[in-house]
Amino acid sequence: MTIRKYLYIAFALLMASCSETEIEESQDPVRSMPVLFSAGNTEATVTRATASYMPKNSRFVCSMFFHAGVNDTIGSEFGAPVADVNMTTAWLKISNTVGNAVYRNQAYDEDNIKKDTYGFDDAAKCFYWQNRLNHIFLALADNNKLSSEDGSDTGTLKLFPNVQTQYKNQYMLAYDLTRGDKTSMAEQPDPILALETARPSGGTPEANRVKLFFKHQFAQVQVNLKSSLDQSAVIDSAWIERVELLGVAETGYVPYCILSDGTLPAATSLPINVDDNKYQSTIKDNPYGSSFNMFKRSTPVGGYLKSFECIAFGTLQGIRITWRESDAADAVKHVTTYKGVKNLTLKSGTKYIYNMELRRSLIAEVTAKIKPWEMDTANYSADGTIKDDNQN
Repeated sequence: MTIRKYLYIAFALLMASCSETEIEESQDPVRSMPVLFSAGNTEATVTRATASYMPKNSRFVCSMFFHAGVNDTIGSEFGAPVADVNMTTAWLKISNTVGNAVYRNQAYDEDNIKKDTYGFDDAAKCFYWQNRLNHIFLALADNNKLSSEDGSDTGTLKLFPNVQTQYKNQYMLAYDLTRGDKTSMAEQPDPILALETARPSGGTPEANRVKLFFKHQFAQVQVNLKSSLDQSAVIDSAWIERVELLGVAETGYVPYCILSDGTLPAATSLPINVDDNKYQSTIKDNPYGSSFNMFKRSTPVGGYLKSFECIAFGTLQGIRITWRESDAADAVKHVTTYKGVKNLTLKSGTKYIYNMELRRSLIAEVTAKIKPWEMDTANYSADGTIKDDNQN
């Protein structure tokens, strides 16, 4: 039996023999209880009462904020965003198909580890309830790297919390939103974040289990194209060369530290400076500076010739489409920009869908849909659900 288990039994016996008012803060049995987690996501089609579990072997990093002062009350400040004694961080992975999270070492090295009663790495950092006041849990992962081979890739697991990038006086993680050499949306950073406030009220670790619900921090944009109904231009899918988002951010920031009042800053982005020298060679064709060449979907949305998608953030100024009229080397090329999105601020956890019909030299019709960005079923299994007893 592990030391953790002995401590818990000893304090449980103490709890049974003494009233809560007789127990000093340092002797409170709750301080021997490890914090247990279940992890999942919220979607548009479900409520927090029933949400899909994170798949087995998914990894995330979590920080716990708590009131450390002797005279602190539930209304006291947390002392954030400075990472001090009021904050501690641990690394976790999902151990089964029902979203149970277990503590692991930062490298997620499974070789020769000793597991305790709960299946935790006995040598890994583990959260314990510090008192009976509110604790805040901030968990972060990259939805496109949930099962990385180790914890040292260039995404969230490495940068959190070892790199402190400060933006507008708040601690943020920076993500590269340029296309670079990426070939699909699955290669883009897709940070997902969960923020939960809880305090221990039950007599067992299981009774105090914390349920984490993750949400996308950036936005997704999808563009679906087809020929206009009047047949003024009969377009083959191969003739549609590219779709670009104009003006969108090249760097996105996701918070990884709460504010002193327990709230969390919103994800944000670095504004595009069109006067930057790197945009001057293309400023005549694109007055908004940046452009993102969207990824072609392997299978277009039903009823459309070609579909494009990407993760984006910041301010969308236009959607530029390039297509030609035939396969001929001298075929007429059309470059047209849809400006109905000008100055559109892309919101976290939102999916923007634009269905477009093309005519020669113009876009004939556009239908826009804006809806919550649900977790991709390819990543999050719908086999299980998390039940939140505190929700009606």
